[in-house]
Amino acid sequence: MRNATLLDLRDTSGTPVVGVESGTSERGTSDLEMSVPDAPGRSSAAATIGNRTDRRLIAHPDADPVFVEQFRTLGAALHHAQIEDGIRSLMVTSGVGGEGKTLSATNLALMLSRSFKKRVLLIDADLRKSSVHHLLGIENRTGLTDILKRPGEPLMAQAISPTLSVITGGQHDPDPVSLLVSAATTRLLVAAREQFDWIVVDTPPVLLFPDAGLFADRVDTCVMVVSTATAGAVASRALGVIGASRTLGVVLNRAEVTEIAAGYGYGPYRSEGNGGTRERAPWWRSIGSRR
Repeated sequence: MRNATLLDLRDTSGTPVVGVESGTSERGTSDLEMSVPDAPGRSSAAATIGNRTDRRLIAHPDADPVFVEQFRTLGAALHHAQIEDGIRSLMVTSGVGGEGKTLSATNLALMLSRSFKKRVLLIDADLRKSSVHHLLGIENRTGLTDILKRPGEPLMAQAISPTLSVITGGQHDPDPVSLLVSAATTRLLVAAREQFDWIVVDTPPVLLFPDAGLFADRVDTCVMVVSTATAGAVASRALGVIGASRTLGVVLNRAEVTEIAAGYGYGPYRSEGNGGTRERAPWWRSIGSRR
């Protein structure tokens, strides 16, 4: 059985799709440092994106230019959506595990903070399997679970750069759903909106746990991540849980470079139909008009 393509997913999901070529699964590291000034209310413990940067991050000096450009395009889509519709918070989820949602959420936060110079807060709300701290190489002594259990305290986030802060998952809790649907979560997001231009939330897979479906009401929109190996029925079911009206677009992870280079992932392209050849709008324009 062949893997899904960008065109397959766009036709079956009914939502705008961007392709992301994730390259090899091999991990590597680099000594990439980002200086961090003192920020009130934020921990300065993480003065770098770790001392070792994962090669899959767009901040890595050897990151694939095509891969980086895809996230720049996704960042442009969100930038336009924010201007047109006032969107400021989004959750990044997937249908099942292993589709690349955490990597996509982290890279999206990096792109919005670096290229678009936005103040971004990345929250690891996948409390069943927190991994943002592993990806960035930062500490996870105090995180989201700890913050939600102590409402009323100042918003504590690790400053990764002058424009990017992170709230990791924190200590394990046996009942993460009760935390995510609590009033403390609402207060946290309200407080975050006062300090940041963007709030990017990584959540558990929507078809495996109820967390993401319940969390969708707390944010402005959703970005769904699917891989070519599990797209199709899995993507349709996942979108059904979140709702197409709440979904800004779909990221097809591990798309073929030839598809991306051909223009199917972003930018205008031509499509043959009954009415002849016509030019379609850039995918980010379609995303921006969905609300």
